[in-house]
Amino acid sequence: MSEVANRALAEALFAALEAMDWPAAAELFTDDGVYQDMPFEADSGGTVGHDGIIAKLEIGLGTLDRFELGVTGIWADGDNVLVERVEVWHHPDGTAASLPVLCRLQVRDGRIAHWREYWDYNYLIAQQPDTWLPQSPRPRWD
Repeated sequence: MSEVANRALAEALFAALEAMDWPAAAELFTDDGVYQDMPFEADSGGTVGHDGIIAKLEIGLGTLDRFELGVTGIWADGDNVLVERVEVWHHPDGTAASLPVLCRLQVRDGRIAHWREYWDYNYLIAQQPDTWLPQSPRPRWD
C-alpha cells in the first residue's frame, strides 16, 4: 500500500478509538493483528486477534465518558506509520488524565498487523481516579 493509504489507515484507527468503537478499531487489523502496550507487554508479544484487541480496549478505556486523541503528527515510511498524540481520558467523576503517546503501526495488505504503544505508566496512573483499574499499583510520591 502507499504511504498515503497507510496514513489514512492510522487516521481511521484513531477515529474509531476516539468514538470508543472498539469493534470498528479491531476490524482495521489483520486476523492475527497484535496490539502491544510496551509498558506491560514488551516481553509477552502483546494481545493477538480481533476479540483480544476489543477486550483489551474495553478493559482500559470502556469506563470512560469520553476519550480524546489529540494527534500532533503522523509519519509514514513504507509500511510503518508513527503517530504522536496526547490522549485525554475523561472519567465519569469529572477526572481528566492526559497522556503523551508515541505509537508505531506496521501495515500488511492494507490492515494493521502490529500496533505498539509507547507511554509512561506512572505518568498515566498518577492522574487516574482510584476506581480506574483498582488492582493496578499506584506510584506514591508524597
